[in-house]
Amino acid sequence: MTLSRPVTTIGTNWALLPDGWHQRVEIGIDETGSICSLGPWTDAQVTHTLNVAIPGMINIHSHAFQRKLVGRTQRFTKSDDDFWSWRSGMYKDVAELTPTGQFECANALYHELLENGYTTVAEFQYAHGAEDREDLETATYMSEALMRASRSSGIRMLLLPVLYQQAGFGDRPASLDQRPFVLDTSVYLELMDHLMDVSRSEPLVTVGYAPHSLRAVGYDALSDLLDHRESKAPGSPLHIHVSEQVREVTECMLGTGMRPIEWLFRNFNVDSNWCMIHSTHASKAELDSIIQSGVTVGLCPTTEGDLGDGAFPLADFVGKGGNFAIGTDSNVCVSPAEEIRFIDYQARILSRKRNAFKFDGSLSAATRLYQKALEGGRAATGVRVGRIEIGSQADFVELLEDHPLSQNRSADEILSAYVYSAGRDLIGKVLVSGKPVVEHKS
Repeated sequence: MTLSRPVTTIGTNWALLPDGWHQRVEIGIDETGSICSLGPWTDAQVTHTLNVAIPGMINIHSHAFQRKLVGRTQRFTKSDDDFWSWRSGMYKDVAELTPTGQFECANALYHELLENGYTTVAEFQYAHGAEDREDLETATYMSEALMRASRSSGIRMLLLPVLYQQAGFGDRPASLDQRPFVLDTSVYLELMDHLMDVSRSEPLVTVGYAPHSLRAVGYDALSDLLDHRESKAPGSPLHIHVSEQVREVTECMLGTGMRPIEWLFRNFNVDSNWCMIHSTHASKAELDSIIQSGVTVGLCPTTEGDLGDGAFPLADFVGKGGNFAIGTDSNVCVSPAEEIRFIDYQARILSRKRNAFKFDGSLSAATRLYQKALEGGRAATGVRVGRIEIGSQADFVELLEDHPLSQNRSADEILSAYVYSAGRDLIGKVLVSGKPVVEHKS
């Protein structure tokens, strides 16, 4: 089947399509970088050949500047070191961040993400660098630096400028340390208008909304943000941190009489374009609301482990039909293989069973979890990525055939080797819009 004339053709020995593995697939790609045809590869001349082709992974949650903290936050000075003490150290770094530093950090990170198999990143951008709450100019430069990094590296991006205004529930004023995050609502919405306009000329960039969290955004500001979304970009992605910490849940209950996710569903029309980041300490009733509404939970396993957040009950959630995606958050880890491995092993430890997700034997756990993370990422970005099918973006990762862990293995087993052992070492080419952006040699 062909929608338009291919300008690039790719021949694959194996390809992971939405319904499973297919052998000898030829993929046609049009001038926009979208897949326009799929069919059997009969040794016709092609532009590129791939061994095992899988869709590039979607990184649903990144703070690029936090990659600078890696290696510097693992010395503990007190026995009760936790997320909140880690946050204090993060504040010091963001206070020194400039648009130039933002670009350099993001550009380096995005190259690493591509090399490890991520082809799309959702950048949760709250490092506005604002001198005061009305500092639109600096906030604009900081977000545009991320757009430049996307263009320079070749990664696809959902840019999520963040609304952040207070230090906690009850309208507690933001602290001096939080000043680089804070914008007035009117300034934030003006920033959104500008970035949406600019993104129209950036083929790899789309823009969505991101109220930081209920502790950082009050009811009125969140209402104004949602009204703007409804009038300017209905159905666009909306991402929010929620229920990451027990203290956060407790303070929300004290301030509102409800748990955070419960409060959101009671007060707003939460739709399937929302992504709730972490949701670590959601109650059973809250998880049921998430599943029924089609909301995606954005899990950041290595960051949640590094910060001691807690464990999300993923196996039970997936078993009931819940959607999830994976993200790198603080970027202590930049490998989708490691994130998927972490969520599976965490579930196995909690259940004390190897088949914690109760998958049937038709496909490996690695393939099942990889596909589920792709589908959640596709839903939560609103971008046609994460599938090898007509109409989707031609963003692929090749798994090598001549790596020792590929020998005498099926495509399904090679993906398992990638997830559970080899990681980046098994990656050959990485393509975005059908064009190679990474070419590893075995």
